[in-house]
Amino acid sequence: MPAVAARDNGSMPTATRPPEQPEVPQRPMPRRGRAWVVLVLALGLFALGYALVNIATQKPNKNTVHIEGVETAQRLFGGVPQEGARLGSENAPVTVQVFADEQSSLCREGFLSTIPELTEKYARPGSVKFLYRHYSNSENEIEYGFYGTEAAAEQGYGWQYVYLFFENQEEADRFGVSEAENRRSGLRQNFLDSVAGGVEELEENEWEEAFEKGKIEGSAMEKSLRAQEELGSKLGIRYGLAMVIEGPKGNETLQENPTLKEVEAAIEKVS
Repeated sequence: MPAVAARDNGSMPTATRPPEQPEVPQRPMPRRGRAWVVLVLALGLFALGYALVNIATQKPNKNTVHIEGVETAQRLFGGVPQEGARLGSENAPVTVQVFADEQSSLCREGFLSTIPELTEKYARPGSVKFLYRHYSNSENEIEYGFYGTEAAAEQGYGWQYVYLFFENQEEADRFGVSEAENRRSGLRQNFLDSVAGGVEELEENEWEEAFEKGKIEGSAMEKSLRAQEELGSKLGIRYGLAMVIEGPKGNETLQENPTLKEVEAAIEKVS
């Protein structure tokens, strides 16, 4: 029987499926490698924890002046009329001259226990004006710190400055106040500069210029400080904070850290 030739019926040949690639088995990480990863992570966590604990428990830098009471000073004296030595309205019927030495611990007690309350009750409403008078409680007629307060007073922030000085007397004792003390300690940051930095809105460059100028022998600031010392001597002011209160009905002198109650009674008496 003759061979029959195959016919092409137009159909496409079936596509040939490529053979699947065999999966490459993953090689597990050696135990030693995993141990190193765990060790590195543990060391990282330990270092982070140590750093956090160190930051939380580290002691303040002994070479940095820490000024406290900045917000309180602004709250007490902010908004109260102030010019030079005066705190309160210029037209107030009663005047209280406050004689104090901001480098004296005895004056500190008298100032902080009376002035904040008196400021709020009398100076802010305008019924009493307070005049700050520098009066040394030491053998020096003019204490070095007085210049810092006077320089701030030239900008109308003397009461904030003296408040912060009294509030931070321990820092003043720790660092020293005079130029010679700061130079001996080798510190770049001066206590008086730091107090100035704590007075909000005070122009520090202007303060520093007034401070340096005031220290010059024979300056107007030095003459003013000597006049305040002489006034205190003339009025018989003794040690500690003292107040001379004058009003329409007379005057009263309170010596050696009068209490708040005594000052209020004297104000009432002369009003």
